[in-house]
Amino acid sequence: DVELNPGPMIDDQPSCLLFAKSLKPLVDWKSFANCLCGITKSDVNIIDKKKRNAHLMKMVLHKRWLQVNPTASWRDVINALKQCKENELARTIEDKVTDPTVGRSTNDYMEVSTSNASPGPITGNPKDILRTHSVKLVDSISIDIPRTAYALYAKEPIPQQTKQEMLVPAVDNFTKAANLMNVIEKQLESSLNSEQYLIDICHVLINQQHRTITDIATSILHQL
Repeated sequence: DVELNPGPMIDDQPSCLLFAKSLKPLVDWKSFANCLCGITKSDVNIIDKKKRNAHLMKMVLHKRWLQVNPTASWRDVINALKQCKENELARTIEDKVTDPTVGRSTNDYMEVSTSNASPGPITGNPKDILRTHSVKLVDSISIDIPRTAYALYAKEPIPQQTKQEMLVPAVDNFTKAANLMNVIEKQLESSLNSEQYLIDICHVLINQQHRTITDIATSILHQL
C-alpha cells in the first residue's frame, strides 16, 4: 500500500506554492494582505507596484509575510480571510487543515511545509515541466544572455563558473543559452528541493522584465 503524505494541519506553516494555490479564488488579495499579522500597507503597495499576475503577487506576499512573521500558520491565513469577509474560502481551507482528508484526492493534496517534510512537487514534476519549456527558454534567454546569467548568479541558482562561461565572446548566444539550460537542469536534479529551486529560477527570469521570458516563467509556475 502506498501511504499518502499527510496534509497540513492548522498550526503548520504554509508553503509558498500551496499558499498561492489555496488563495487562487481570492480576488481582493490586498484586503486580505492588510489583515495578515505583520504585513503593512506599505508592503502591499510595494507588491502591487510590481504589476505581476495575481498568482505571483500572492507568492511574493507569502515571502514577505514569513520575513515579518516567522511563526505564520494556516490559522493566521484563516483568521485574515474571516477578517476581510472571505468566509467561504476561509471555511474551505479550514476544513482541509482540520481534516486533511476532506475533499482530497491523490492528485490534489495539501503539502506540509516543515523542515522535515520531504521535498517534492504538489501536482507536477519540476524536471519534466522545465524540459517541456526548455526550447522556448533557450530562445528567449539567448536575446540577452549576459544579463540573465548575472541575475541568476546574483540569486545563487547558478555557480560563478557558469556565469563566466556566458561572457565568452567566441561562443554564440544560442549555444551559451543552451549550455546555461543544461546547467540549470543539472542543478535542478541535484537540488534537495527541486520545486523551490525552479520557483527561484522563475522569479529571477520574471524580474528580467522581458515579456516572452515572463510568460514562460509564469507558465512554469502555474504547472508546478
